[in-house]
Amino acid sequence: MDEFEKRLKRDAEAIQASVSPQLRARIDASLHGIEPIRTATPRTSPVKLWWASSLTGLAAAVLVIVLVNWNRPAVESTPAGTLASSPPTATEPPLLTPLTVPLDIRTADFASPLAEELERLQSDIEKARESVREDLDFTF
Repeated sequence: MDEFEKRLKRDAEAIQASVSPQLRARIDASLHGIEPIRTATPRTSPVKLWWASSLTGLAAAVLVIVLVNWNRPAVESTPAGTLASSPPTATEPPLLTPLTVPLDIRTADFASPLAEELERLQSDIEKARESVREDLDFTF
């Protein structure tokens, strides 16, 4: 090991490396041209964010209440302890009518695209198997 270490030291001493003044100037310029990364400080205060989220939540709650009660029929109130003169008939709408929103409802067909994709994947796997078998048969 000593002989190897001595040869390495001799080889290292024999290396003549120098840096040209132009390269030294470029290295120094690039080192001095680097600016430290500035960290951004958040500008929103927690109090303002709290107020904004509270007002947004309140507005959303009012909107939901208005939308739910939009199509509700007016209910005549009767004094407490007395009954209405007649029970509601089948033609009268119920007290709680659902919100009528026009929806375009279609049945989704997920099975056929998935089946086609499965067939394509199976054919790809079979082609890969055949390719591997041919490669193995060819090499041995």
